[in-house]
Amino acid sequence: MIETPHLRLIPCDDTIFEAIKMGNNVLGRVLGANVPKRWTSYREVFTPSFHRWKTHPPLRDWWTHLVLYVPDNMLIGSCGYKGEPDAEGVVEIGYEIRPSHRERGLATEVAKGLVDHAFAHDLVRKVIAHTLAEESPSTSILKKVGFERTGDIQDPDDGLLWRWELLKQG
Repeated sequence: MIETPHLRLIPCDDTIFEAIKMGNNVLGRVLGANVPKRWTSYREVFTPSFHRWKTHPPLRDWWTHLVLYVPDNMLIGSCGYKGEPDAEGVVEIGYEIRPSHRERGLATEVAKGLVDHAFAHDLVRKVIAHTLAEESPSTSILKKVGFERTGDIQDPDDGLLWRWELLKQG
């Protein structure tokens, strides 16, 4: 688990993935937390994420986490890594916060928590992220955490994206 001042980033395991499939009431009981109806905008990705996680054990430290807002004991989003570090020590982060909890610095706290957790591992030399090719709250979050825009990529699904990188210091 990754803990930040206001959040707990809870790694998904078999029990949590199964609870997500069974619905918010079951997930709330498993987490011991309040689970609002629309805690994620990406519910459809959890089933393929679970299958990949099951068949690829190295992902167990580098995959999906749920974002629990401690003051309200409420599930407010998801985050994680898009796979384990590659041969060059690069890992990619992603995150989402439900609209009711945006503009409070929580997404920045999530991103920083993921970065700090990644850099605590000797294998990781660089953390990357991608955003749509426009200034947005996501680009502001990455800048606050210390990322720099390093280029553009063409994604087959999302079109032009900006690539962001943060190098491990020391």
